[in-house]
This record gives sequence, C-alpha cells and structure tokens, in this order.
Amino acid sequence: MTDNSSSTHSRAILDKDQALEQAGGSESLARELFNMLLDDLPVLQQQLQQAIAEGQTEAMWDPAHKLYGSTAYCGVPALREAARTMEECIKQQHESELTACFARLSAEIESLLEQGPQLAEGPWTDE
Repeated sequence: MTDNSSSTHSRAILDKDQALEQAGGSESLARELFNMLLDDLPVLQQQLQQAIAEGQTEAMWDPAHKLYGSTAYCGVPALREAARTMEECIKQQHESELTACFARLSAEIESLLEQGPQLAEGPWTDE
C-alpha cells in the first residue's frame, strides 16, 4: 500500500488511495471532489452551528446529510465518521448529545480545512 500521508493522523484526515478508488482511479476527479468538499465545509459547519444555537434540530438535517453524503467520495474517513455520528444523533433525536457530536464534527472540519490543502498537493498516485 502506498503511503500518501506524512503521519497516521494525516492518513485519517485524507486517504488518497480511498479517494482515488472512489473516483474510479481518476486523480483529477479525486482532487476536484476533495476541493469541492473543502469549499462546502465552512458553509455547512456554519449552518449546523446556527441550527444548534437556535435549538432547531430539524434544520440540522439537511447540512448534516449533505456533509455525510459528500464525504462518501472524498477519502476523508475521520470526517466521514464524525458526520455519520452527527447524522445519527439528529435521526435518533439525541438532543443531549448534539453539542458533543457537533464539537467532534467541527474539530474534524477544522483539521481538514487547516491541513487539507497541503495534504492534497503533489501526486496522488505512484505514476
């Protein structure tokens, strides 16, 4: 297996092998999907934060679901797991856990926004 990251934590943030597999082996498509996710993250994070602050559980569903769906194609396992957990908290109406779920999701979003552009640089394949 190719090591496409500089550390174990980086691997959890962006798994280039997984992203390439999900993009049918197309490096350009994998990069495009990843960059689209990076562009969408601040807006989705803000929408979730606002809904939580206003106690609008129903308003959390769309951005949470969009975020979880977007992670399916980008090779971002840590963010995908945090988004899945957030979606489950909303589905199961675990209002007492929403703040903790959002805090974890937000931390993963911040990590990806901070490190993602650097992690995405360079070749994604060995060729």
